[in-house]
Amino acid sequence: MQQKSKRKTYYIKNSVQDIFIFRFVIISLLGGIIALMAFNFLSYKKIDSILYSMHMPKTSPGGLLWDEMFYTNIFVIIFVLIVFTITARNLFIKIHGPLKKITSDIHHLECGDLRFDITLRENDEFKEFAQELTFMSGELNKRFREIGQKTDTVITLAENDSTSAVELKQAVDTLDKTIDMFTR
Repeated sequence: MQQKSKRKTYYIKNSVQDIFIFRFVIISLLGGIIALMAFNFLSYKKIDSILYSMHMPKTSPGGLLWDEMFYTNIFVIIFVLIVFTITARNLFIKIHGPLKKITSDIHHLECGDLRFDITLRENDEFKEFAQELTFMSGELNKRFREIGQKTDTVITLAENDSTSAVELKQAVDTLDKTIDMFTR
């Protein structure tokens, strides 16, 4: 029976997730503060100009500051979209580069080079994942070598005229057990 284990390894570091969420909150907060400041500034200028001219336009109170509110919100939306686009692009680059490197390195494994190590730079994301893949390829390489050695033993015993059927059967059974362990 296979033992269930809790997930311990995170392939995207928690610090990256925390930084992304922190940036999201700060940008949202900054956008709200900028919107409030811009609206206050524009509405103050409009009210000041109305008081200076002493001519109150015939509009509702909401319509009086509608233009200022509209332009403020458009400005803040554009600002926040630009900052979010830059943040998302940086996050994409931080994740895409290591994934592309891992994909190209996996191609080496796919071609049969099980001695190939998947290496990433020190601060790259997915470093733990790359180490796990390197360990897996090393284990597969070790098992294939073991199967090859046992196959060579069976062939040597089969070619030797003095080998008994019992010895040959034991060698074949050992090879069969090794292959069964490999396929589990």
